[in-house]
Amino acid sequence: MEETAQKIIDSCEANFEAHKSDCSGFVKAVATEFTVTLVGQADNIVDQIKGADWTVLTDGIEAKQKADEGWFVVAGMKSGDHIPPQSNGHVAMIVSGGLNQGKYPTGYWGQLGGVGAKNKTLNWAWNKDSRDSIIYSGRQV
Repeated sequence: MEETAQKIIDSCEANFEAHKSDCSGFVKAVATEFTVTLVGQADNIVDQIKGADWTVLTDGIEAKQKADEGWFVVAGMKSGDHIPPQSNGHVAMIVSGGLNQGKYPTGYWGQLGGVGAKNKTLNWAWNKDSRDSIIYSGRQV
């Protein structure tokens, strides 16, 4: 495994407990350790990862490949894009690891009003109607 990929996993582990109930706070805390600036809530972060300095990835397979290579990879969906629409968007960190059902990469995330998950595939981060529309984006760190 790429050394940076392991550092990203280590950062996710270190930041999870403090941000297990806040997906955007969790992603921002991990981002800070890699000098990646993300601001605002999940909807804002999804807009940012589609912008300059980011590479939008085609799917979970490519997201896993980039995470395995040590890229900083974020998955997200804006509130209005969820099925049904939600009051908040959702974001998660993609890390080096397995791929469930041939398309859902491994990640870490916080969850508003609950507890997120550690080292679990993303098919658990979104409901079955939304999870195939996740936006994946990454950048080299």
